[in-house]
Amino acid sequence: MALLSLYSLTNMTYTMVRNSIKFTTILVVLIFIFLSKSGYSQVSDLPFYYEKNLPLTGHPPKVEEYYYEYHSQTKAHYYNHFIEYDLQGRVKKHIKTNEGLLDDVPLIFQSIIDPRPVTITCSFEYDDNNRLVYFVRNQQQVEVDDWRQDEEWIYDTYGAIMEHNFWDVSEGQKVIKNPSVRWKYQRNDKGQVVRVEKQSYSFSAAGLVLSEITEFGYKQDVLDTISVYRVLNGNVNLKERRFQLSFQRYNDLLPDSILLSSFVSIVSSSDTTLQTITYDEQNRKLSSYTVGTSDDTISHIDWVYDEFSVKQTSNNIDRLEIYYDETGYEKYREDFQNNQSLAVPADLNTRVLNNGKMISALREIWDPVTYFYRKDTEYLYYYDITSIKAGYSVRNKISVYPNPGSGTFYLDRSNDVVELNLYATDGKVWKFSPGASFTSECSAGIYLLVIKMKDGSVEKTRIVIE
Repeated sequence: MALLSLYSLTNMTYTMVRNSIKFTTILVVLIFIFLSKSGYSQVSDLPFYYEKNLPLTGHPPKVEEYYYEYHSQTKAHYYNHFIEYDLQGRVKKHIKTNEGLLDDVPLIFQSIIDPRPVTITCSFEYDDNNRLVYFVRNQQQVEVDDWRQDEEWIYDTYGAIMEHNFWDVSEGQKVIKNPSVRWKYQRNDKGQVVRVEKQSYSFSAAGLVLSEITEFGYKQDVLDTISVYRVLNGNVNLKERRFQLSFQRYNDLLPDSILLSSFVSIVSSSDTTLQTITYDEQNRKLSSYTVGTSDDTISHIDWVYDEFSVKQTSNNIDRLEIYYDETGYEKYREDFQNNQSLAVPADLNTRVLNNGKMISALREIWDPVTYFYRKDTEYLYYYDITSIKAGYSVRNKISVYPNPGSGTFYLDRSNDVVELNLYATDGKVWKFSPGASFTSECSAGIYLLVIKMKDGSVEKTRIVIE
């Protein structure tokens, strides 16, 4: 179901699209429309499965990722992220690595982590229309073969997506994989789509096969009927037909942007439904009223948009509330019945900003046994680009550990160090002789360690004294 799926996505609330990889572009457009109208920050147009829990508000060049052991809540610095941006502020390159960190991971993690260092490099290419068109994920791990995945999006002259290709790459050979999808469009002399043949990845065929056909019928240049056929083993069967269509918004050149206001639907089993939809001035769905004529079923769903939440109510009984923070990312979602919460939200996301820049992001998960949240993953953000060497040579950067620490810190490659200076937030400075370690009697807090190297370079590292 090609264009039908796309315009249906446009009508759906956020609760129905977060797990769909192949509609990433549509999802991002929808979220951007909602966020830009509500005062949120822009969400980057990136693949859904690319570090989706790592917000990059403020364009940080470095992010530290910490894991928490579930029971003891012991904290481990497990990854470093180094991010490059282009002149438009889009992510151009992202390196995620734990090289140099694993030796300092607390013992309680030793049985649950992979001891072999890994580096994941992601690169991004954009077209002149600000669309992501090529994405590469390359994973290198000690004692493990390199692993690479490529992803590509191709559009036609009307802006409709034609191909979404997903490959595994080994020794220069590309092997097509799920979730690859391709669409073949037929248009009339006015540019309107009259037929779409969709090819989806088939595990049994280990390649792309024809899976759906969508046909569009027009009356007086206005779309009147949409018919969707399922193709299985060469057999074509009607999946759904929608007719007597009316519109909230329609663009002849961009049929993917259809917002239906009402329609009659018939499926292959001859069940018929009538649906009426209303929208607000931002084309967000406000209500959906569905009547099933065969068995008298009725569905009524309402949506209410607040500044930082979306509320969905079904048949005046059940509702789902999704809460967002000022960054536009989801804080948590909660189900209700008869105005009573059914359960504590499973995930809780807390993000801290300062002057429009992300400072920290913490994900917590609910423990139904102890009845409190347990920390799961935490990100700390850094904007001092002088702490990152050119080319992000992670292997060559000096490691300072343990960090956080009680006051005594150790350095690798200490023979390359000529001077150590520790700065407090009020500007006070302490000098230490270069060596494999140094001990500070400073009070608990956050400090900046400036390391001067024999080659004249300077590295800066934030350390925490507990």
